[in-house]
Amino acid sequence: MSGRKVDEKIVSIPEVKDIMENVKEKILEIDSEEDMSHFQEITYNYVNKFSKIPTKIAIKIIKFLVDKYDIEENYAINVVNIDPQSVPELRMIFEKSYNGKTLNDDQLQEILYQIEDIKTS
Repeated sequence: MSGRKVDEKIVSIPEVKDIMENVKEKILEIDSEEDMSHFQEITYNYVNKFSKIPTKIAIKIIKFLVDKYDIEENYAINVVNIDPQSVPELRMIFEKSYNGKTLNDDQLQEILYQIEDIKTS
């Protein structure tokens, strides 16, 4: 397998989980006796343990935060990865975000409610 970088993009843990599942399937298609490399196996186990929401919902949450609140994509991805449950947790994530740090507690609480709605819909 080539180690050459083709493209670079920031992705959430649920998206990495999907990527790693595809990698595992492709490796098995090529050679049923072959398995993932040690690094791939560690990554696969990590994302399976820490992925908190399905990929489609993660993408919706990221898009929602970027489009509605103009949150930078890397901070929106951190929201998906950490899955904050309180205003202080969300404030910590947005602490260095140019747009996120300007949000007040009521706005942050509203974001948490809307994220919960996205997760349950």
